[in-house]
This record gives sequence, C-alpha cells and structure tokens, in this order.
Amino acid sequence: MKREIGLSIYPDHSDPLLDQDYLKKAAALGYSRLFMSMLEVSEGKETVRKKFSSIIGFAKNLGFETILDISPAVFSDLAISYDDLSFFAELGADGIRLDQGFDGNKEAQLTFNPFGLAIELNMSNDVNYLENILSYQANEPFLYGCHNFYPQRGTGLTDAFFRSCSQRFKKYGLKTAAFITSQSAKIGPW
Repeated sequence: MKREIGLSIYPDHSDPLLDQDYLKKAAALGYSRLFMSMLEVSEGKETVRKKFSSIIGFAKNLGFETILDISPAVFSDLAISYDDLSFFAELGADGIRLDQGFDGNKEAQLTFNPFGLAIELNMSNDVNYLENILSYQANEPFLYGCHNFYPQRGTGLTDAFFRSCSQRFKKYGLKTAAFITSQSAKIGPW
C-alpha cells in the first residue's frame, strides 16, 4: 500500500480563494489526500452543496482524493439518509469519515453504497469495533480508518496506543490515516 500525504480544510472557517491557493501549493509538493470537515455546516443543504462541490471539484482537478468528516448531526441538519449517500457523491467526495460509529452492521452496509464512496472509521480506539464491522462481511476495499485529530496540547494518543489501534486496521490491509498538527496553522476543528 502506498503512502500519501494530505491536508485538511475547514470550509466553514476559511476563504475559498485561499483554500484554492493552499491546494495548488500542496499538489505541487505531492500531496494527494484532502480531509474536509463538515461538522460545522449550518447554512442549509443548497449552500453547503455549492460550497463543498466547488472546492472538491477544484481539488479533484489537482488529483486529490477527498474524504468528508461527518457526524449524525450532519445527516439530520441536511436531511440526508444513511441509506442514500448520493448527496456526498454529488459533491464529488471519494468517501465519508464517520465521526461516530453505529452497531457494526450499518457500517458494513455503508461500504456497499452504489457510489463507491469509501467509509472511513474513527480508529482511535482499541476495542473490537473493526472486527465487529468485518463480521458483517463489509466490503473491505471501501473501508478505511483514520485517527481522531487532537489539536489541543496534551490530548493526543500515546505512541503505544496509537500503534495498537493502527495495528488492528493494518492486519486487514485497510487504508489508514493520521493527522500531524502543523507548527504554524491557525485553523482547526475546535
């Protein structure tokens, strides 16, 4: 499995033109993965659609794979069903990251969505969550893992815990990701 480097954008806290400059610079440096937070959306479905599809389209033209960070509130606020992920596909996203989990069966079902969207799990836990999902015969090539982002000093995972959590995903050959906080960035989720 190849290694990639990526970046994150928070469209509800940034300027679209500055985001485009940021993406151009990152693409020139070999970045290929984009993580976009949807946790703060509050402007209604059509405004969200316009804002996110624009930046995702721009990123896609530069060769980025885009994963959207979502929570149950996003589904509720935008009147989206877990059984119909077409909204995210229409935005141009390559996948969605479930900030919160379900019962295992739901996550497994989501990996079979007709849009080929990757379903990325929160992998900052060292319990049998992944094994439970796999027991429901998940479509493994569409199942990813991504560690939580801990922007505040002292809130990150210990090295041993990080490795243990990561090993659960790696032993199944699943694509994984983790954030490394910038030394100079000023925008983060909280």
